[in-house]
Amino acid sequence: MASAAITSCYSTPLSIVSWNIAEAAPSFAAPCFDTRARDAPRLIRECILGSGRSSRPPDIIALQECPYPSFGTETFVEQGYVSAGGTTLSHCGYVDLLLKKQLAEKSRPISLDRNLSSVACRIALPNQTTISVSSSHLAPFKHGAGTRLRQCQNLKESLHESGNNMILLGDYNMRQSEDKAIENILGIDAWKAAGSNYRNKFTWDSFSNEYHEDGFSFRARFDRCYAGGDKIHVNRFGLIGNKAVVGTKDFLSDHYGMIIGFDVEKSSLDAEK
Repeated sequence: MASAAITSCYSTPLSIVSWNIAEAAPSFAAPCFDTRARDAPRLIRECILGSGRSSRPPDIIALQECPYPSFGTETFVEQGYVSAGGTTLSHCGYVDLLLKKQLAEKSRPISLDRNLSSVACRIALPNQTTISVSSSHLAPFKHGAGTRLRQCQNLKESLHESGNNMILLGDYNMRQSEDKAIENILGIDAWKAAGSNYRNKFTWDSFSNEYHEDGFSFRARFDRCYAGGDKIHVNRFGLIGNKAVVGTKDFLSDHYGMIIGFDVEKSSLDAEK
């Protein structure tokens, strides 16, 4: 089981951003719709690449609700990212998983059922540990809890075939009442492992983020990150995209993104599949 602490001196640091980017569409409060639509890819890229510690770009970018299949590649290719698992269509927009080129060269895609609305790959890290990583956009709405449970079960089984150490993240559309059941399947909840900081809890906060005009105001932790296996350890959890671009109401997405830091322990040569 993944944990929040690590003592191994043979660890590889890893940073991952996951963000539902709302199809890169302008908020209702954007000063000019056409200008924002044109600038959205650049603004999203700058927000993600500036999210790491000491401005170190993330190693992996998981995107949900891309407006078209090649959006992630077009937006991040000049910064050295490669789409690792191919994109897949979800109930709203496309799901993508981007790796830094050095990681992509040591990765392979994992075949998933299209009903999982997920993409995944297996990565061999420099310290000889191999991990599976997935980006997901699970079934929406409160009544979708049963479907999300089945999606998580099937996703875990698919990734487990490639090894025990895995990081699963994305827009899970989850409600708090689902926490225990999903943790029993997928492993440690990264937000909880990093200390359950209330300031970083909600990835949807329509009290503060008025992306939608006349929307119902509520807070939720729709977006999740889970870590499984004994080599992966969460060391931090934060939010991105939670600052207005212009004024106080103009946000890049109705969701805030997650930035999660990990330490991945070194494996023996025969420890992984």
